[in-house]
Amino acid sequence: MTLTEEELIETITRLTSDRLTEYLAAEIVIPEQSDQGVVYHSIDVARLELACELHEQYDMEADALSMMISLIDQMHGLRAELREVLNAVEAQPDPVRQQLIEVIGTARFRRG
Repeated sequence: MTLTEEELIETITRLTSDRLTEYLAAEIVIPEQSDQGVVYHSIDVARLELACELHEQYDMEADALSMMISLIDQMHGLRAELREVLNAVEAQPDPVRQQLIEVIGTARFRRG
């Protein structure tokens, strides 16, 4: 799904043209240049909906929103990587899996 700027603003009711300009300057979203001009994707819609919500609830400026959304992106990335590690551990034979669980558990409590 791709949206033009007009379609984007129609889709996200809290988004105004001025607010979108601020968010673009803060690089909260980076639209794609296509044959039809600048277009936005569903991930951009999600990011902008979150930005609008945070902006309204916490009166956050665009630069702060950019940093917050970047941290959320990093957290999602780490969760995806952790899921891959857990799947790899689960795929191991039982003795290896048990050993990994022990090592991870020991390391976790040692840091605390």
